[in-house]
Amino acid sequence: MNSKRTIPFLLIISISASVTLFSCSKDKADTHADDSPKLENLPGNTYTLAGNSNYAFVDGLRGNAAFNNPNGVAVDAAGNIYVTDQGNNAIRKITPEGAVTTFAGGTGSGWVDGPSKLLAKFNNPIGIALDSKGNVFITDFGNNVIRKIATNGNVTTFAGSGAIGFADGKGTTATFNGPTGITIDHADNLYIADNHNIIRKITPAQDVTTFAGNVHSGPGFADGTGPEANFRLPEGLAIDAADNIYVADASNNMIRKITPAAVVTTVAGKLAPGSDNGTSADATFNGPLGVAVDKSGNIYVTDTQNSLVRKIAANGDVTTLAGTKERAFYDGLNLQAKFNDLHGIAVDGSGNVYVGDEQNARIRKIIPPAK
Repeated sequence: MNSKRTIPFLLIISISASVTLFSCSKDKADTHADDSPKLENLPGNTYTLAGNSNYAFVDGLRGNAAFNNPNGVAVDAAGNIYVTDQGNNAIRKITPEGAVTTFAGGTGSGWVDGPSKLLAKFNNPIGIALDSKGNVFITDFGNNVIRKIATNGNVTTFAGSGAIGFADGKGTTATFNGPTGITIDHADNLYIADNHNIIRKITPAQDVTTFAGNVHSGPGFADGTGPEANFRLPEGLAIDAADNIYVADASNNMIRKITPAAVVTTVAGKLAPGSDNGTSADATFNGPLGVAVDKSGNIYVTDTQNSLVRKIAANGDVTTLAGTKERAFYDGLNLQAKFNDLHGIAVDGSGNVYVGDEQNARIRKIIPPAK
């Protein structure tokens, strides 16, 4: 099994011709048989869209496919899911029907650009997002760079020199320190969560600047504008219709908001970890890693250390969408479903939520209750 990033806490072919490159069983037991076919498209249920209980690298349909620590998740306008398969150093694509193919990489760890995306190499890819033209961008965590997979299959390094550091600049003259979350606004500007506890911005012209946070002040918590704000291990990023950015501020146990003018506020959560639902002022989280926003302005969070998927309604009320707090695997009613090490999260145009369930090596689909 390939190594994967660990995060300190207080802490998105031919189906019949897939090949297993490696496989090993997890040191855990499923607590329930896979009832995905029975649960598909039933409101209020969670089911496995793709993957099974083994760490492996297999293309195929639904449970015949396999992943190794699936992390970041993104969804396109047609409902296709893109996944950073971190342990396989690959980008996988899942159709709405659950057919999994290798979109890019998967040929081992490394840093290789070129005209063929299937010959490209990545090193612990984490974040993933699509721009308005259909280009796919990856935070290549282990290489400290941002990669671009163009619609013609060409893979390039969009920003970052590969050196660990902090430097704004043009394209590959800039440096990053373990980039994780990524989101893209309506003008195709990229926003990156950087382990320097800052949020970086990259324009379509590849100009890299620091958008919020201050590398010199170190990790902490403070609301404010631009460099006045502080974060502590910012992870997943998402953007709403008004280009406000939402940050899963993992070690602060909070969800933060950054306006287009770089004004940072706290949406929900407290410094002390917990799992309380309620108003935004009362709710608590424990190590949230992923965040997504639907077209109505509802925010969805992978509350990782609680093994829950949480929802922050547009009015600020926080509820549990799925999960029981038990680290295990179970497909079923949302509030009976079980997860194990939730990371990336995305929401489609119909309000269905997709999560990267790392230790279960599955991509799970959560269908909201009927209205």
